[in-house]
Amino acid sequence: MKTRFSILIISILLLLSMGTGCIGNFGLSGKVRDFNLDVSKDRWGREIVFVVLYVIPVYPFAGFLDILVFNSIEFWTGKNPINGSASVTPIAMDEWTTEDGTKVTMTGLPDNSIDVNVVRPDGETRFFNLTRTDQGVTARDEAGNVIVSAADLPMDALEGHL
Repeated sequence: MKTRFSILIISILLLLSMGTGCIGNFGLSGKVRDFNLDVSKDRWGREIVFVVLYVIPVYPFAGFLDILVFNSIEFWTGKNPINGSASVTPIAMDEWTTEDGTKVTMTGLPDNSIDVNVVRPDGETRFFNLTRTDQGVTARDEAGNVIVSAADLPMDALEGHL
């Protein structure tokens, strides 16, 4: 009876982790790897530590926790609880076509910025990223160069009006 219950719980946890559809950053596994790389400058020393950490089973346990717990948390919150990095998955997307046939796609990113892709009917494509700052909103091109910045009005002044 106890074995059936354990198998049921493990099956449910595996199904839940597969349902999130998030690859994730594998923060805990990354920390174990970073520890392994910092132990020795010698590649043979690192290999011995790797084998020991795998046999003990630090690496498999870290990967298991990343898959079941931390990457699932990252999927639902947008942030990995181990390393604090943002999710690799865009959060939201909106797409529409204007009257002249221009197609606009906006994708919300984990860092609270928005990627905007504009495709005109003639095929011309434009990209920019909108980022909220203390001074307003800044639009940047693919290279990160500022295209325009609306810094005339602090965002705090708009709170409650939008």
